[in-house]
Amino acid sequence: MDGGSTSPFGGALPGLVGCNGAGGGGGGAGATGWCLFVYNLAAETEENVLWQLFGPFGAVQSVKVVRDPATNKCKGFGFVTMTNYDEALMAIAANNGYQLGGRVLQVSFKKSKYQSSSGGPGGGAGVDGALAAAIARL
Repeated sequence: MDGGSTSPFGGALPGLVGCNGAGGGGGGAGATGWCLFVYNLAAETEENVLWQLFGPFGAVQSVKVVRDPATNKCKGFGFVTMTNYDEALMAIAANNGYQLGGRVLQVSFKKSKYQSSSGGPGGGAGVDGALAAAIARL
């Protein structure tokens, strides 16, 4: 597994991985794109809602709402794969904190399951800096 991905801003973004563990590269788009983690979804959330939320920001390759097999209700999270790194950053900026179905969404790049969420290598500061840089360029 690739431990990090190449940023179009230069250097590696430790801990950021595309869906299925493939790191992004070659200008920010890996073979499987940039995987975004969407958390705090309502139980009745359908895939088409995520397509509508993320589609205006760029090319969406796939959407997956994780469901409880017994009830077929959303477990509260899902994944959106986008082709372009800058578009993914803009989608995160716009949708993180967005209220959907009475819940405030949390959107971020999917992180490696081995990555620590508190500091350390790949603790997330690189994402915030890259996001700020992308927004500043607009």
